[in-house]
Amino acid sequence: MPTRKQRRRREKDFRHDMRIYEVDEEGNEVAISELRTRDEPEKTATKQQKQQKQQKQQAKSRGIREVPPPSWQRALKRGGLMGLATLAVFVFLLKSAPIAQRLSIGVFYAVAFVPLTYWIDRTAYRSYQKRIARASGDAKTKPAQPKKS
Repeated sequence: MPTRKQRRRREKDFRHDMRIYEVDEEGNEVAISELRTRDEPEKTATKQQKQQKQQKQQAKSRGIREVPPPSWQRALKRGGLMGLATLAVFVFLLKSAPIAQRLSIGVFYAVAFVPLTYWIDRTAYRSYQKRIARASGDAKTKPAQPKKS
């Protein structure tokens, strides 16, 4: 793919091209403006096809990143850390409400982050299973359910 500088130079060459006619394959004199309009749609179509083909090849060569099955232990670690950070924000930074109210809201959010984190992990794992099934051609088979621990 040409760089921006190369495209600008090419456009400049076309603007300053003094030839009015060019001889085509059959020996006829054809205006250069007509040749350009005939060639451009074909070029753009082939460029788009090449780009699509490259994207498909890159997607195949990249592979699928493995996603571990969801676990409550990991959800407790991640959700607990996020919950503690939220609790700290409610207690120390938001001082418009009484401390008891801030604590109760902070604890609620801290506890709510754990199942939310598990749900996000489960969703990511299920979509990973679907991608694997599509990649292997077994789109009809149902992905395996994660073990509850």
